[in-house]
Amino acid sequence: MSEAPPLPKRRASETIAETLRREIIAGRPVDRTPALMARFGVSRPTLREAFRVLESERLIEVRHGSRSGVRPLRPAPDSAARVTGQTLQAAGATIEQLYEAREAFEPFAAALLARRRDRRDIADLRAAHSELAALVDARAWTDLAGALARFHQRLVALTGNQMLALTAATIATLLETHQRNRDRHAEPVEPDAAALEFRSRGVRSIARLTRLIETGDAAGAEAHWRTHLVNSADFWLAGQDRHAIIDILGSAA
Repeated sequence: MSEAPPLPKRRASETIAETLRREIIAGRPVDRTPALMARFGVSRPTLREAFRVLESERLIEVRHGSRSGVRPLRPAPDSAARVTGQTLQAAGATIEQLYEAREAFEPFAAALLARRRDRRDIADLRAAHSELAALVDARAWTDLAGALARFHQRLVALTGNQMLALTAATIATLLETHQRNRDRHAEPVEPDAAALEFRSRGVRSIARLTRLIETGDAAGAEAHWRTHLVNSADFWLAGQDRHAIIDILGSAA
C-alpha cells in the first residue's frame, strides 16, 4: 500500500488568527503589534496576514495613524448572517426556506413566553404593540414595515435563549438583504391597499398574541403565531418566485 501524502503544513498566520479568534470571542484584549510579534515569534508581515483574516471576519478593527493599534470587535448578528448567507446561497437555499425556518422556531418562542408569563416580557410586548399601532394611526407605512420585521427578532430575544435570538436575527438580516438586492433596480412604489390592510391585520395579530401570552395559554400562543407566520409568508411570497435562490451577494440569482 502506498503511504498517504503528508498533510500540508499550517501557515503561521492561520495559527495566530485561530488563537486570537478564541481570545477575542472570550472577551480578552488584543496586545499591541510588537508584543504579539514577540509572543508568536513572527515578523510583522506574518502578523498582518493574521490580522487580515480577522478583519474579514469582522472580529478586529486595525487603526492607523496616531491611534494605531488593533481593536477587538464583538461578533455581531450581521457578521453571522453574512457568512451564513453566503453558504446558503452557494448551497442553493431558497427564499421560501427562510420563511419556513422562521415558522420552525418562532411559535415555540411564543409558547415559551406564555409558559413563563413574566410581567417584564408582557410589558415589552405591550410597548411593541403600542409602537406599531401608533405607526398605523400615523399611516407611516415604510416605518411600519421595518418595525413589523423587527418584532420577530424582539419576540424571540425575550426568551433569553441566545441560540434562538441569533437565529432570528440572522433570518431577519437575510430576508432584508435579499429584498434589498432583489429590488435594487426597481422604482419605489407605495404599498397597495391589500398590503396596507395586511400590515394592519398583522398589528392586530400581535395584540392577540400578547393577550394569549399574558393569560399563559401556551398552546394558543403557539398555534396563533404559527398561523400568523404561514399567512405572512403566503402574502409576501405571492409576488415572488418561491424557489428563487436567496440573493445575499447582490448577484442576479
